[in-house]
Amino acid sequence: MRRWLGPRALRLHASLVLIAGGCLLAGWWQLNRALAGNALSWAYTFEWPVFAGVAGWGWWQLVHDTQEELRARRAERRADREEWRAAMRGETPVRGPG
Repeated sequence: MRRWLGPRALRLHASLVLIAGGCLLAGWWQLNRALAGNALSWAYTFEWPVFAGVAGWGWWQLVHDTQEELRARRAERRADREEWRAAMRGETPVRGPG
């Protein structure tokens, strides 16, 4: 239940409503412009709903993250930051991607 109603989940739900709603509103606006004769707006008419779908996919992925995955990502970011700081001080070489 915490996955759907916890503080993090509620922030994610609100973000989805704002982002996807804004994308769909922009798509509706572009449709009206396209119907008024702006040919370029036809592309945006279909592009904005795709962006809303991407927001929905990202929301789904974030809601289904487990606490272990979140902790692992935070620990990895901390380790990367520390490695970067050490490299900037000249203490260790920077490793490549991967």
